[in-house]
Amino acid sequence: MFLAEMTAAEIPSWLQRALARPGVSRYADNGGVALHYLEWNDAASGLPGLLFVPGYRAHARWWDFIAPMFADRFHVVVMELSGMGDSGRRAEYRPGDFAGDIVAVTRHSGLRAPIGIGHSYGGSRLLYACSGQPAMFARAIVVDSYVHFADMGPIEDYPSIGSRRVHLTLDAALARFRLSPEQPAHPALLRYLAEGSLREVEGGWTWKFDIELPGGGPTEADGAAVLRRIPIPVHLVWGEHSLVVDEQCMRRVAATLPLRHEPIMVPDAHHHLMLDQPVATIGILQALLA
Repeated sequence: MFLAEMTAAEIPSWLQRALARPGVSRYADNGGVALHYLEWNDAASGLPGLLFVPGYRAHARWWDFIAPMFADRFHVVVMELSGMGDSGRRAEYRPGDFAGDIVAVTRHSGLRAPIGIGHSYGGSRLLYACSGQPAMFARAIVVDSYVHFADMGPIEDYPSIGSRRVHLTLDAALARFRLSPEQPAHPALLRYLAEGSLREVEGGWTWKFDIELPGGGPTEADGAAVLRRIPIPVHLVWGEHSLVVDEQCMRRVAATLPLRHEPIMVPDAHHHLMLDQPVATIGILQALLA
């Protein structure tokens, strides 16, 4: 909508190239819950697999301007976890359910030992999936993802986000969109994500994500136990100014993994680094996937 109203000069050339090749919408199933995903190429292409997992309450369009950059040499899938985007909802949400979502989409799409790329909560759920089903994945790239260790004490109880309020107009709903945590972002990307977060209902517009999702993403109390069971390579990427993780956190996660790699810091990036440093993010992923 918004991008269609902009002139070509207002949209960066790399973003134009990415959005010119949209993915094909498909659905998998996990325990009776429909899981939406976007796909570039398919299993019949014979290309190696690449699976993107968005963060908490996020949707597939968070990766729309990055995933297509790899469609020339990968079978690419961008999924939506249950309760988010256009995926179905659950009566309750447990940490293992989201890892199960990742496994279900991997199987349904025909991805063969893909490289998984997860941002924020999607990265921690990818780690959980790699821990439980390591043979399904070649390796993982985890982007600015928090891992809770047992000695940190109880997991913080976050307040719920969202409401059932229906906004009369699209513009009124878009004005309510906020990043969590808030940070700088390219205006065109922010508007694009806001549009993808909304659905039209009787009387106006409301959020796609399930407002019954727990305030903070359901997380295991001892993340170290999950990390120690991952026998495949894991690359950690984080933003210099992230409010979710820091260098000490990333180095502890790296030291706990059986196969250790030096964490990669993205200079001048915040938590949602694909929004404030999208070109740098694409470059780092290209290097890791070379």
